[in-house]
Amino acid sequence: MPALEATQIRDEVLRFFPLRARGNQDVKSLAKILDTFLTAEDLPTQLDAFVELKEWTASRKPSSPDSQWSRMEAFLSLMESDRNLSSRFQQVVRQILTQVRSVELFAEAGLQPREGLWSEAARRLTQRLLPSARKISDLSRLTLRLYPNSHAIDRLTQLPDQTFERMARSLSPVDDAIAWSRQHEDLTQAFLLLAVHVAGLGLSPALRARSNTCKIEDSPFYQLQHSTTELVQKNGDVSALEYWRVQVQRVREELEYIHLRMEDTGVSIGLVFDIRTIGRALNRMECIAVVLFVAEPEQHVRAVKSLLDDVMNSCREQQSVSALFRDNTALLARKVVERTGKTGEHYIANTQREYRAIWMASLGGGLLTVLTAAIKMRVVSAHLSPFLEGIAAGTNYAVSFILLQHLHLALATKQPSVTAATFAGIVRSAHGQERLDKITEFISRISRSQLASVLGNLIAVFLGCIVFARLWAAIFARPYLEISSAEHVYKTLDPLTSGTLIFAALTGVILWVSALAGGWFENFATFNHIPAAIAQHPLGRRFGCERMKRLADTVDANISGWVTCIVLGYLLGFTPAFGEFFGIPLDVRHVTLSTGTLALAAASFGRDWLHRGWFLQTMYGIAVTFVLNLGVSFSIAAYVAMKAYGVTRAEQLELMGYTLRSFFKSPRRFLFPKSKGPDTGRPQSSIKAA
Repeated sequence: MPALEATQIRDEVLRFFPLRARGNQDVKSLAKILDTFLTAEDLPTQLDAFVELKEWTASRKPSSPDSQWSRMEAFLSLMESDRNLSSRFQQVVRQILTQVRSVELFAEAGLQPREGLWSEAARRLTQRLLPSARKISDLSRLTLRLYPNSHAIDRLTQLPDQTFERMARSLSPVDDAIAWSRQHEDLTQAFLLLAVHVAGLGLSPALRARSNTCKIEDSPFYQLQHSTTELVQKNGDVSALEYWRVQVQRVREELEYIHLRMEDTGVSIGLVFDIRTIGRALNRMECIAVVLFVAEPEQHVRAVKSLLDDVMNSCREQQSVSALFRDNTALLARKVVERTGKTGEHYIANTQREYRAIWMASLGGGLLTVLTAAIKMRVVSAHLSPFLEGIAAGTNYAVSFILLQHLHLALATKQPSVTAATFAGIVRSAHGQERLDKITEFISRISRSQLASVLGNLIAVFLGCIVFARLWAAIFARPYLEISSAEHVYKTLDPLTSGTLIFAALTGVILWVSALAGGWFENFATFNHIPAAIAQHPLGRRFGCERMKRLADTVDANISGWVTCIVLGYLLGFTPAFGEFFGIPLDVRHVTLSTGTLALAAASFGRDWLHRGWFLQTMYGIAVTFVLNLGVSFSIAAYVAMKAYGVTRAEQLELMGYTLRSFFKSPRRFLFPKSKGPDTGRPQSSIKAA
């Protein structure tokens, strides 16, 4: 077909539009763009005009003042009504297809090698300001120009299949096999490269150590690469395609197994990233397989649309800095949640025996907290510098919490942050009515266990502090706290005239952070085999291998608790000092410790313990502290855990509503254990300490 002259092109375009619209600037712009595209003699000019044409059609404005058509609709209608113009357009597209390469686009988009968080963020920011140089023939470069941001990508992926097919058949030589031969070859090369990428990641030392034990040649990752090559060589033979699909399924099952193994061997952001990359590569390969070997001629356009959607969604994630931080935060949350959730069940009573064990452990924890509260008041009354006061108070708390752990006693405020992770695990593993029933039962067990633990703590610490203060007064003939200090305690616990509301909520955050730190460090120790390294340390030649092994077992069993206790202790101790350093009125309100200090203050007043009615007001403060300590800690932990597991807001609201209805229907099950139940025989020592 002879080439159209520039004047002919403009005439063809203008003739399509109504007479009144031919002078419109938008119509003239379209005519000029098509003129440039159809008469261009080199690839760069063709691509520039194509990008300009895409930008023109992307506008939702009408093509002319008296037209209701969008620009895209007007352009497609023009091409469909003028076969001469459409044929010339397809001829130019054919020229472009024979010159551009698409291997990198289909094999690499969204599947970049793992990098550090900050280096990857810097790369993405640089890419926005100064896109990396690519060859003019690289289709990735053209794709980035056509769809530079999420909004542009959304417009493509949300395009109806019918509209996309209409575009493809009007603008490209769909039925011309020769025109697509180079792209077909590139797609085949990308298919093979993806198989190599999956095999490389799957056979890496970290993933291989967590895979099913087998020879390398029997690994599903290796077999996938082999079956992919065979599928290409046999050009989509039915038996080869079926065998390839079997290997894809084997890889997916192996990824599930690896993920489960990470709960025992430690979770790594890098490993989770690799698993997700393999999953995305498998999805890409399945899309390519449909285009190359499965789709019938009439289905090719829709198959290509599915492949492009996958590529463009991956490109969007690759471009977004916010998505990078969101994904890494989710991976970090999941990494810690899965370690923290392992111990969550230890804090929940399932039987009468376990319920009694929680009461005993909590009473013991409350009695030990008597000494903690007494030492705290001595530290405060010493008027040390903020740093020294933080060190002294933090050490007091940390030592007390560690003693609680090793004596198998319980402090109620530790429980919400770890039981929330177990709660989210149930949400992830169950669905439908089964999920609702399991969650309701789990919440009822949490609430009655938590209530028993709190009551045990508060009863023991309150009575213990009263007894302690009376003994002190009897022995030393003076109250344990000076009247001024006792009045200060009353004032600081008043929920209306002090910052108790804020400080109690802040303490809930600290409780969650400490549990997070314990879960993170336990995961770090497990992933890096620290207990095994201790057991195999050369010091075993001096102290004995058995002693080193016992030390390793002790570290393995207690590392999470130790770190949680230490972090919690020093955060509670240093928060007031931190606030004083920056001139911010910060403090903490821990329900058990606050109850202990209140009892010491009340004992100092003797018979005047009500002291202007302040005592009753401080009791309200204790109640508020209890609700905020536990509520904030559990809420944050549950939110982070469910976010890590991908539980939607709608599902969360459904669970909350069902649980509330269940509570009003049968409140007793949320407050008291069943009168009878099977005894699991779990020892009382399983009730962990704070």
